[in-house]
Amino acid sequence: AARPDEHHLRRLRRAVLDHAAEPRTNTELRDHVAGLHPTDTPEDLWWWVRRHVALVHAPTSAPWSFGRRPALVDADAWLAGDGGFAPEASALEHLVRRYLGAFGPASPADAAAWSGLQIRRLRPAIEALDAAGELVRFADARGRELLDLAAAPRPDAGTPAPPRLLPMWDSVLLAHADRTRVVSNADRAQVVAINGDTYPTFLVDGRVAGLWWVADDGGGRVRLDLEPFRPLGASDRRALEAEAERVAAFVAPVEPRVYARYRASRDRRAGGTFGRGA
Repeated sequence: AARPDEHHLRRLRRAVLDHAAEPRTNTELRDHVAGLHPTDTPEDLWWWVRRHVALVHAPTSAPWSFGRRPALVDADAWLAGDGGFAPEASALEHLVRRYLGAFGPASPADAAAWSGLQIRRLRPAIEALDAAGELVRFADARGRELLDLAAAPRPDAGTPAPPRLLPMWDSVLLAHADRTRVVSNADRAQVVAINGDTYPTFLVDGRVAGLWWVADDGGGRVRLDLEPFRPLGASDRRALEAEAERVAAFVAPVEPRVYARYRASRDRRAGGTFGRGA
């Protein structure tokens, strides 16, 4: 399809923003702008709009805040109460600060992989935080530089890491360029499907040791099935089962079949994990 000219892009932007002062679905917004550029299909039109208009993916009343029909809203209207968009330099400093607050110590490459920005875009923010005395520097076993916030807590290396259940697409598994610190390459092949879905996992001693799934037993009762990649020690299994009971009690009244459709998905079978037992 021909690219709309700048005048038409401005009209498209205005039409979308007028309609998106409150959250709207993709379909509602696409239908709203359909016909403004008759030489394009609605899909072509929407493709251009999504790349020229600042929209925010707004939470809805779905159990996990974002349902299968995402709602979009004008970014300026959504951020109006917070003073609108921050200057780029300040925004990048905030992004690096928040990343390290969650995942530090980490390398600049880790921050780039998590944010989707090139390291060169993040370097000025890192240098500004460093100049302000907000950062400390370390090196990993391979000599790579790691950054962290100076005020961040850093537990002793011998601090126990209790077994934990992580949801699908958890950032612990996605927030580093080198993910072997959390999941081995062999296990990652079972955790990440060929379409990119990252399945719900559990950790033992801080590393991925298997998957978990919710099974609806009916009558408002659910259970969690553990799918370990290797045999579990008795104490680890007891801790995981206790954690599973707490998670089951949490999801039962909210969404008792959460993630269920992924358990037998075609992409999972292709990844080689389908049918592994607990």
